[in-house]
Amino acid sequence: MKHNPYIVRRFSKASWGIIALFVVFESTLTAQHSLTLAQDRFDKFNDVENGWCASDATISLPLPDGKTLWLFGDSFIGEKTGTFSINPSRSHMINNSVVLEDESSLTAHYQGTLANPSSFIPADGNAFFWPEHAVIENDTLKVFAVRVTYYNNNNPGFNFKVGTSFIAYYKYPGLEYITTRNIPSLTDTAMRFGACIVRSGEFTYIFGVKDTTSGNMTWPLLYLARVKQSVDEPWEFYAGSDTWTGDCRNARPLGDRPMSESFYVFEKNGKFYLIMHEIWLVGKLYILEADKITGPWNRASSGGKETLFAIIKPYPNLITYNLFAHPQFNNDGKILISFNVNTSDFFSIYSDTRNYRARFYWLDVENAASATIPDTLSLHDVYPNSSKNVHLTEQIKISYSSFTHSLHITNVPSLSVLSVFTSDGRKLMQVQISGDSSVPVDMKSSRVLIVRLEGEWGSITKKIIPY
Repeated sequence: MKHNPYIVRRFSKASWGIIALFVVFESTLTAQHSLTLAQDRFDKFNDVENGWCASDATISLPLPDGKTLWLFGDSFIGEKTGTFSINPSRSHMINNSVVLEDESSLTAHYQGTLANPSSFIPADGNAFFWPEHAVIENDTLKVFAVRVTYYNNNNPGFNFKVGTSFIAYYKYPGLEYITTRNIPSLTDTAMRFGACIVRSGEFTYIFGVKDTTSGNMTWPLLYLARVKQSVDEPWEFYAGSDTWTGDCRNARPLGDRPMSESFYVFEKNGKFYLIMHEIWLVGKLYILEADKITGPWNRASSGGKETLFAIIKPYPNLITYNLFAHPQFNNDGKILISFNVNTSDFFSIYSDTRNYRARFYWLDVENAASATIPDTLSLHDVYPNSSKNVHLTEQIKISYSSFTHSLHITNVPSLSVLSVFTSDGRKLMQVQISGDSSVPVDMKSSRVLIVRLEGEWGSITKKIIPY
């Protein structure tokens, strides 16, 4: 509902009693500001040692020595050319990585070297892994991970098919890789477990999802397993009506609320709160409330208590997904949360890594659960004092003419460097330009070019396919 200025003026002439009623009514029309920007948490990832530049997933695990382990999915490792730009010829994308945070620094870990990195969780033949949540038991780090296979749907950055869950084992400290194993209790390969792991009472609870189809629609529903001591012992699965079973085929969902692939369950003051990003890349953040860890976690239409506490303003080519919470970081009673940002313009990540980095906010959990009007979030909240540069990069145009065999660049604001690479990272040329320019380029060496333009105004990277 929007403000009506006429109504405000009219009520200003009314009695004090009516004014008081209006003030009460008005308060329900204002967002409760359950979220505040955690700019400092975003900025910390501007300076990660050992080549980490950008990634998604953004899952964390507090460690017994006071450090935090950050788990990431597809990650850009390589050389930066600015705070938010990458050298395409000196960077690689691997399928997962971790960053270890202590009081003074953040350091990336993966297999291989900075010049030739490979995934922290090694690939399994033609398949690779995306990490989920993790636990540390004695001196062993155990990372839950979904096995993923390549599937070409002609969409760079999204060519994959998701399978079931495994656990990757590492020594800690040191992060030395041991092995990756399947989960013996998980015989239903349509299930994916490890999205969120919570210790409550005498059990460790392992949340997961399973795809459910109705009509022509498929969505994940929430499932739950538990162990008493170790995730390596036989699991019990929730089977409905406060019963548990050792056979995952008898497991039952915890409610009818569709789940995203990543979410967080937080316990506070005798209540459980499930915090999530809406599924299907819909830019909305929800919090669900229940008296028990088993829920039920239902839609509001089915009697569940779910609250929309934030709406993410849409922005061209950018998408958001997969919220996670990091309650080991606390700010005056608020906990840290993040959600992932990605782009449909894959190659734009080279010129602006903010297109592929999480956004961080401080969340007042109980305030969010009682919100009547959601907060509104902007993905560009993390672009302080850069609105001019963002505007300039949007004005610059780069195109290729098959008739003149040249790149045409317009609206360049100042002296800039143009670099042209083949799709496999070989540099074809580098020249200085300013203003509107036409630069001959021989396309015989590559059917796809990566063109990078950078100057004091910022930088942009674009993929050119002339045919």
